[in-house]
Amino acid sequence: MNTRTKQWLSALALMSAGIVAHAQPVPSLTRDQQAGLDKQDQDIAQMAGAIVKMIDENRAGEVWDASSAVAKKVITREDFIGKITRDRAALGTPGMRMPMGVKHLHFDGSGNMPAGWFMSVSFDTQFSQARQSSREVVTFMLDADRTWRFVGYSVR
Repeated sequence: MNTRTKQWLSALALMSAGIVAHAQPVPSLTRDQQAGLDKQDQDIAQMAGAIVKMIDENRAGEVWDASSAVAKKVITREDFIGKITRDRAALGTPGMRMPMGVKHLHFDGSGNMPAGWFMSVSFDTQFSQARQSSREVVTFMLDADRTWRFVGYSVR
C-alpha cells in the first residue's frame, strides 16, 4: 500500500470516527490528507450524480447491476427497480437538483446496518409534480476490495 493511500485511509478513519463518535475530538489533518479527503468527496459526489442521472433515465437495473454484494443481498434487482419506479412515479420528472454534501459514516454491525464504512451524498431536488423539494440520498459502502460501491438510493 503506498503512502498516499495510507494517508487517505487515515484521514477517512479519522473523519468517520469523528462523525460517528461525536465526543471524540478529530485531530488536525495534514494538507495532503485534507486534499485526499476533498478529492475523494468530489469523486463520490460525481458518482452519486451519475447514479441519480441513470435513475432519471429509467436505468435503475444498471445501477443495481453495479452495486455492492451487500446491496444485492438486501434487495433483488426486480424489487429495486420496482421500488424506485413507485417512489419516483408520483414526483414527476426531476428539475433543479442541488448537491447538499457528503457524509462519512461507520457502523459496527450491531444495528440494522452492516459493519463497515459508508458515504452518503444528499441532493435537494425539485420534481415537476411535487409541491416542495425532495431529498435524494445515494449511499456507497467501502467493499472488501477497498472500492466504493453503490448500496442504496432513497427519495423523501
